[in-house]
Amino acid sequence: MKIELFEPHLVSEKGVFRYLFRSFIRYKNAGLVSEPRPFPSLLKPREHSSAWARFDGHLVFFDYSDHIFLYDAEALKNCDVYCKANLHHGVTRKALKEAGIQEHEHKILPFVWFAGNLEAYRLDSKWNRLMLLGARPNFDVCNIVGIYGNYLAIGEKSVITGNSGPPVDPARYHFWIRYHVQQALREAGVSGYYRLTSRGNRKLEDDQLIFSSLSERKYMRIMYESRFTVINTLPHALLPWKASESLMLGRPFIIERSPLTEVPEPFRLQPKVHYLEMFPGFGNFNDDAELEDPHCYRILNRLDSDRLREGAMNIAVAVKDRDLLEYMHEQARKYSATILSPSFVADYVCGQVEKRIH
Repeated sequence: MKIELFEPHLVSEKGVFRYLFRSFIRYKNAGLVSEPRPFPSLLKPREHSSAWARFDGHLVFFDYSDHIFLYDAEALKNCDVYCKANLHHGVTRKALKEAGIQEHEHKILPFVWFAGNLEAYRLDSKWNRLMLLGARPNFDVCNIVGIYGNYLAIGEKSVITGNSGPPVDPARYHFWIRYHVQQALREAGVSGYYRLTSRGNRKLEDDQLIFSSLSERKYMRIMYESRFTVINTLPHALLPWKASESLMLGRPFIIERSPLTEVPEPFRLQPKVHYLEMFPGFGNFNDDAELEDPHCYRILNRLDSDRLREGAMNIAVAVKDRDLLEYMHEQARKYSATILSPSFVADYVCGQVEKRIH
């Protein structure tokens, strides 16, 4: 199969397409083309992370937007295969109907995230063998997560617990769920490296609740020195690329709620195998909401204090279960060595595209 990749800079830049494109080049002899991409990047209503390739002359579009409702209509109309990370069929049908392009739904394939610098997390690399020499788990969890605003500092009530306070919206929910999860795990006696970071916004940093971001190498070492990585899936109900980083380091992770987005079968992750879940089955998208309503594509349900405590206590018990820990670490290492390997990624994508174009 002849594979041609547009935008050669994506191969060298640290971004979501580097691991994917390098896999094609290394294992499928993909070539880079200097001609412009078939259609320019979508910038409105939001900037859209995407890339193009040709497989045996057929146009394949990779949609890496972290907004499950966002589609590039021109790309979908003109491509042969549309690989969509964070695919949710209910939200997709609403988005396609609104754009008047429902007849192209058959082109869409579920896809998966790869961290922008995923290759650097391989345990068998010479650099990591040296950096992690003698390192061993010192914490139950690595809970390092960025926030965009500090609503506690301005005196607002939480939108997670209780029934009063400001309206529930994605921005507030994003902060409060991260704050409450950290507090609940600490109170449950889960040892950890806990850090809310500013994502580079120095105005948020108070060195008491919000701290500066860590270097990638220090972050990687702390993740490796922890038995689990805490990853927030709320309110988005999808897995951020931190999940692939954690698994590449052989570390399972902890999430509030399993994602509502579709993951292709070989990449699918299982509870108590690859991750622990704090609030199983909590919340769903509002199927009756209009696409413009964030309740259509976010989980914005309130959590009462009892459920927060119960979820954290369940985690506290699970992380002390040595048999479970050993099993989950083994499964994470296996996933890293097989499913996340560049050769498997390249073979999988080529196989899926070939089914669609032939």
